[in-house]
Amino acid sequence: MLNFQNNYPLSQITTLQIGGPARQFVAVTTQQDLIEAIKYAHQNSLPFLVIGGGSNLLVSDEPVNKLIIKNEVEGITKVVRFLTVKSGAKLQHLADYSIANNLSGLQKLSGIPGTLGGAIFGNAGAYGQTISDYLREVICVKPQTGEVITLQKDECEFDYRYSIFKKNGWIVLEVIFKLDLGKSKDLRKEADEILEKRLIKYPKGIKCPGSFFKNLVAEKLPKEILKKIPQEKIVYGKLPAGSLLEMVGAKGDKLGEIEIAPYHANLFINKGEGKASDFYTLAKKYAHKVKQKFGITLEPEVQLINLPPLVHKLNHLPDAAG
Repeated sequence: MLNFQNNYPLSQITTLQIGGPARQFVAVTTQQDLIEAIKYAHQNSLPFLVIGGGSNLLVSDEPVNKLIIKNEVEGITKVVRFLTVKSGAKLQHLADYSIANNLSGLQKLSGIPGTLGGAIFGNAGAYGQTISDYLREVICVKPQTGEVITLQKDECEFDYRYSIFKKNGWIVLEVIFKLDLGKSKDLRKEADEILEKRLIKYPKGIKCPGSFFKNLVAEKLPKEILKKIPQEKIVYGKLPAGSLLEMVGAKGDKLGEIEIAPYHANLFINKGEGKASDFYTLAKKYAHKVKQKFGITLEPEVQLINLPPLVHKLNHLPDAAG
């Protein structure tokens, strides 16, 4: 039985702890309930959004006229090197499970908050590894028809922080990975080293949505722009947005109770009862400064909910996110 709630405060389920009330809210713990909630939205012509752990989101302070479906459908099954994982599984649980089972390919994703569905939606990654590297298939549902289909990896159009699900609004149900064999002890050591690095950037209890702007793929930048950038700034083939933001003075700036971390220019933190409007204004200010100085348009990695596009080329988030 689905338990729908009206005027649910989204600040309670976002890592940023910001967000106005949703018209309706429901949490689901089974795949069937997830599909039923999507059908309910479609039958009632109700815009909806599926979310996972509430990370990677900046939600407007104003009421959100949508059904918010919180995906808590978890489960991992293993057959030799294959893992079949439900989309509501926490990324950390998935990384830990693979390590414990001597499987390599997901250990560098340790410490990334959120769930598998959201990670697939935005092709999440860290330290040169992405969630799609060892992916074989994605089982998803088309909200318009309720049809469940299976996509092969090459049909998912994965790119840097992009997947087909950002375009078509289909909802990820489960994912199949084929991982390499490894040694649990070595994988754990690698994961722990990454967790230690992440704790410096994201101390426990920090209220933030993760890095706000996408890094830039260096080879896709025009040569005249690359000439302005010191080569040592390029990491894993990417130009970190934080480096550009730092060069235009973003570190430590503050508006209301939203602060850009003094130690990382791409980290916007809610220091108390911060507002989405202040966050948005601060982000737009520095996106403009980067555009003026380098001719580079920064795009949010964080999804904007009930907010206008930060730059003209961006579109609103689709009515459904992985």
